Amino acid sequence: MMEIKHYESQEIIKVNYFWLRDHCRCPLCYNTETLQRKYNLLDIPRDIAPEKGGFKYLKDGKVLQVKWTDGHISDYDVDFIFSLQVEKFQSKKAKSTLKTPWNLPIVLQNERHIRFKLTDLISSDAVVKDYVSALIRYGIVFIDEVPASTAMTEMAIRRVFPVMKTFFGEMFTFTDAADHADTAYSKVYLGSHTDNTYFCDAAGVQALHCLSHVDGDGGDNFFVDGLHCALELKRRNPKAYDILTKVQVPAEYIEKGQHHTHSAPMIRVDPVTQEIIQMRLNVYDRAVFNTIPQSEMMEFYNSFCEFLEIVQSPESQWRFKLHPGTVVVFDNWRVYHGRYAYTGKRTMTGCYVQRTDYQSKARVLGIID
Repeated sequence: MMEIKHYESQEIIKVNYFWLRDHCRCPLCYNTETLQRKYNLLDIPRDIAPEKGGFKYLKDGKVLQVKWTDGHISDYDVDFIFSLQVEKFQSKKAKSTLKTPWNLPIVLQNERHIRFKLTDLISSDAVVKDYVSALIRYGIVFIDEVPASTAMTEMAIRRVFPVMKTFFGEMFTFTDAADHADTAYSKVYLGSHTDNTYFCDAAGVQALHCLSHVDGDGGDNFFVDGLHCALELKRRNPKAYDILTKVQVPAEYIEKGQHHTHSAPMIRVDPVTQEIIQMRLNVYDRAVFNTIPQSEMMEFYNSFCEFLEIVQSPESQWRFKLHPGTVVVFDNWRVYHGRYAYTGKRTMTGCYVQRTDYQSKARVLGIID
């Protein structure tokens, strides 16, 4: 281990020799054009170490130069080394205020921040950044004044994100016709859920647009902030929260030519920072539950039911009717959605966006790291 002192704060950290050698950014080790490492990790001796007296500070302590026992010489930006330590990463995440958990009163107070006109979105890159920022913060945004067609809906989404292709297609248009073995293709009540719980990598974002609803009524949509609900469960019952972050809940989707299955916790947290990174809830797609012993079942079900009570409470649910002309775009890793039963004929269109494309756009815009 090497002790490194920061030139301003005088803070001292200890870093592993091999890790330090692995993070050399010289032209022999790192391609500054592709931003990729250039070497085979096995090229570094396992017993790599600085030569005796082979390190010194340059440029008023801002640069650390190391001559290694394999003859390689590395120059390190001291700030760069300090910024990469796990403690710094955890502290930065803990202080992050990018996301605003919401219930019904909070989201209604902030609705003006999450509505965007299609013409503004198309004509202004600044509006695009505001749109993605709002999606990161609240997990839900609206695009207004969109002509009621699948083509225009697709154009509105593709202005910012590429569209994800699944077995539903890229853009999907659906009524109550049984095109797929899915409760969404019906007129019955559809409770709060996330989509694709049976996928290994569920869609990160979903968009929905009501194209028409004739000869009937009902069909109000509703949305619930899963982040708010998870934090509320953690406040009320930390043990129940802990159970839902650990128990693997199986899900599946089966129809002719398709059989998808995946298991994961209902609340997924980052193993390093403990930040909530994904909510996963779909009572319709739950598969046979066989991932824990029978002796632990009741504790899980009690935790599950307590969580559902929070999710289904009126204060958590934002209910409204989608009308032609407004596209709702929401974070499928965070916000639950559902629909009340309806009569008549209703036509919806929509699509998914991969999580990696959503996050990449936010990073390019400088919204997240």
